[in-house]
Amino acid sequence: MAETKEVSKTSQGLSVVCQSDIVFSHPGDDVVLSCHLNPAVSAASMEIQWWHKEDLVFHYKNGKMTVNIDFEGRVSLPLQDLQNGNLSLTLRDVRSSQKGLYICEVTHESQSIQDTVFLHISSVDFSLVFSSDPLCVAPGEDVILPVHLLPETSAVFMEIRWFKETELIYQYMKGQEMTNNDFENRVSLSIQELRRGNLALILRNVQSSDSGDYTCTVFHDGCQKRGVVHLQVKEIERVKHLCSVIKQAHEDIMQQRVKLNETIKLLEETLNIVDRSSSHLNSMEGIPPFMQDQSKLEGLDMENRRAVEEERSSQRTIQTREEGKATEQELSSERATRAQQSPNQETRHETVATDQERSSSAVPPQIQERPGTSQSDAAQTPPRPEDRRQRSQEKRERKCHIL
Repeated sequence: MAETKEVSKTSQGLSVVCQSDIVFSHPGDDVVLSCHLNPAVSAASMEIQWWHKEDLVFHYKNGKMTVNIDFEGRVSLPLQDLQNGNLSLTLRDVRSSQKGLYICEVTHESQSIQDTVFLHISSVDFSLVFSSDPLCVAPGEDVILPVHLLPETSAVFMEIRWFKETELIYQYMKGQEMTNNDFENRVSLSIQELRRGNLALILRNVQSSDSGDYTCTVFHDGCQKRGVVHLQVKEIERVKHLCSVIKQAHEDIMQQRVKLNETIKLLEETLNIVDRSSSHLNSMEGIPPFMQDQSKLEGLDMENRRAVEEERSSQRTIQTREEGKATEQELSSERATRAQQSPNQETRHETVATDQERSSSAVPPQIQERPGTSQSDAAQTPPRPEDRRQRSQEKRERKCHIL
């Protein structure tokens, strides 16, 4: 206490009496430490002090009151009952740290009298109860996000915060409310329900943008509890469904596009092959067959090329043999013809010689005197057709011999 002075429970027949030696309470409850004067005389002119251990909690003197800052707003004395000697102290929203011995001291005519009471605060833990199932509502409706304390405990003197995702949208503390501008006039708590431990948040005129997770956080006596409620606006589900349909359609289109590109590529390759073949055929017009065959061979692989070349070589050999046989037959035919023509030629030569002898006897002498001239004319006679055929035949035989 502030100063040492003589105190007792009685003074000149006046005493301070606490109704109970011990008072039980729970965190968050309101509790009354009952105390009065005996006999019940007016205490309005007396000095009254309430102590918690060594800390002054409440001080009354000459109609004025002083409250410890740690108890501000949570402690009071019934001034209207001071006339009846009522000295009871009321504590609201008690905390575990406030348990212990309380002393009521009254000073009257330089005499101090007092009595004590022990406040026991049960350290009963509490939890938040909330639904794990999502709440589904339509746009424009009002919805209640249900959360309550267990066991049922007053939350009037607790600090309560509601978040949407990570954004603070509502706060309640010491009877004061604070709302996010984006949710102004759309969210609230029932103060009457707080006395029953109901922390449900009321959200009005919900929109599709309100869908998401809402977290309720409670602070009390150094403890913190948290619960999450999921809100789902039906319209967002319809949008999600449409998005999934569009996504699936897009995937199907992309698959068809890939297949179409592959088909186009295959067609282009086929057309290129056809164009090259057509150009190759056009470029080979007027080229001898053997050269055309050689050009075609260039497009074949090595094994096919060797097979074709062997086939060509075999065909050429057969063709050469057949040509040799034909030439041989032709030569045999010509030899037979020439053999038949030889006797006729000899007979013709003898006839010509006889005619010449006859004509020479009838010719005048002056003509016979020019034998040199006849011989030169005979030498200048052109070759006969038979001779030409013979020479041609000899050339063919030499060629066949070479082949």
